[in-house]
Amino acid sequence: MKMFSIRLLLTIFLFLILELIVINIAGLLPFMAIHKENITDAPYMEFLMDSLLHPLEKSSAMMEEKNPLFFLGSGGALLLILYVVFFAKERKGEYELADKYGVYGKARWARKNEIFIDNETVGVPVKQLMQDLEASMMEGKGDKRYGQ
Repeated sequence: MKMFSIRLLLTIFLFLILELIVINIAGLLPFMAIHKENITDAPYMEFLMDSLLHPLEKSSAMMEEKNPLFFLGSGGALLLILYVVFFAKERKGEYELADKYGVYGKARWARKNEIFIDNETVGVPVKQLMQDLEASMMEGKGDKRYGQ
């Protein structure tokens, strides 16, 4: 339940940020069209601060004006948020899929069928292993690499 509430709050927060961006872009283009004669002296900062401080007034004004950029942008933001909430959570990360296949550099417990592969792993009795180990140590005594 806690994860769901965090995800819901994050979704609402991201939607509000996207909607603020839509309000600014949908309002800025008509604003620039109005001030196209004197574009350098246009009060851009005043417009941006007004739309950031009063987003509900700006959005309701755009709805009354039937601003197509506002409707397209809001629809796109809503579709993007719905996609992220309902479809993006189904992807599994590499660490969740690593137990299905062997990957170099991933730490996980190996299964017996991965270790004991026919014709690759040879079983040696303990007695034979000890004899082979002792024989290999005797061969190395006369070798210069071992300090002798």
